[in-house]
Amino acid sequence: MVQGHLNIRKVGRFLSRVGLITLLSLLLANTRVLADSPGEQALRARVDQLYSALRQGDWKKVEKYLTKDSRRIFHSEPKKTLTEYQVDSVKIEANGQSAQVVVRLPGPPTMIAGPPIFLPQTTRWQLVGGKWYMELPDPHHAGRLPGPGDEQQASGPHFTINSSDLKFDSTYASVGFVHKGEVKVARFPFTNVSQRTVTVTDVQSSCPCLRLTSQQKEFKPGEAGALELTFDPSTFGFKAKLALTLTVSVQTEPEHALTQLTVAAALSPGSEQPQHP
Repeated sequence: MVQGHLNIRKVGRFLSRVGLITLLSLLLANTRVLADSPGEQALRARVDQLYSALRQGDWKKVEKYLTKDSRRIFHSEPKKTLTEYQVDSVKIEANGQSAQVVVRLPGPPTMIAGPPIFLPQTTRWQLVGGKWYMELPDPHHAGRLPGPGDEQQASGPHFTINSSDLKFDSTYASVGFVHKGEVKVARFPFTNVSQRTVTVTDVQSSCPCLRLTSQQKEFKPGEAGALELTFDPSTFGFKAKLALTLTVSVQTEPEHALTQLTVAAALSPGSEQPQHP
């Protein structure tokens, strides 16, 4: 009799756990559903399908998600598979026939192991016959993703490489020698040389060891400012002398520009100083 009561208790606890797990699973699965409208859900699904095809290198499948004019452009463009992507946001415009989708793609590789820096890329989509299709930019007005030394417009009709509104004193900063336990600060002074207010909307680093500490986001015409980033190598650890070159991407509006900054450091676990970066 006692054994029977124990078995009943065990079954009850098991069912309770299963019910809780099922409830949590349903809640997690529906988080995105609650966040997006039905139209945005359909658009997000099409975006995922297109970028999945890009990852697989299935160019014929990619064409199925492009507008007719865009297919012609796609044929003439060099093609490269993606390693990964992140759908950041989808926004259907008031007319219900067009939309903007922000997707983050991996930027240039860095010299240390760690998560890649993801650059935001805005794409245009059109609703045709009840289905969403991506609209590629005119190739005469678009280039590739930004790389070192690039001065042209980035891939898509949306980013200008290197802001002309914010004039940086230098896009390179060295924090010098960094020993175990030390934290250094990289500083990038600049001036708003335009006739409009400029907003720093996004700052991304290629390494979690770099963190933005400056708080000001808006700068009036003629106003000077600086981006300050703390460099803390303890976030990834080091046991040998190492020279690092890290990248920071700064997005500004209303110019819709991406400016790439470089931070250099020389790590030394002991008292000896390695060659300066």
